[in-house]
Amino acid sequence: MAKSVASSGAATPARPAKPFNSYLLNKCIIGYGVINGIINAVIFYLLHMGEPEALLGHADIFHDFALTGVLLGLLLFVIVVPLTRMDLRKHVFAGPNAANLGGAASLVPASYAPALLVTTVAATVTLMGVGAFACVLLPLPLTVTAMMLLKGVVCACAGGVAGYFTICYVVRSGKSEA
Repeated sequence: MAKSVASSGAATPARPAKPFNSYLLNKCIIGYGVINGIINAVIFYLLHMGEPEALLGHADIFHDFALTGVLLGLLLFVIVVPLTRMDLRKHVFAGPNAANLGGAASLVPASYAPALLVTTVAATVTLMGVGAFACVLLPLPLTVTAMMLLKGVVCACAGGVAGYFTICYVVRSGKSEA
């Protein structure tokens, strides 16, 4: 019998690295945006499924969003930094020249603690800003189901922003070790 290509020891060609912008959009929109929004909506539902008739007003919504923004920024940064460093080390994406990042990436410090703080503030401000805008458009008070949907959408936005800041930190810091 003939040996298969996989068992013959022949090296498989490595996949070419994704362009940085493609990696950034994929991770921020899908990974840290949509998936994060779904997770936060499910957590909100699980926390409030015992009180389906509850109504949430401005104060309840902003209190929830402020706490969520702080937790989202902190947790996403702490979890994503090692994963992004691993991707950079494995050449999953082509790291751009840090000097050419431009835009909001210049706001991200190259050291860990300040970058964590900036990312947390960015996530919280995004959550509060998008949440405040939505509260102007939506009839209040919100039911638990409506708040769950709102929280999912708003957390998707904030997760995308926090993911962007986190990836920019990894690229700016220049460290690719986990």
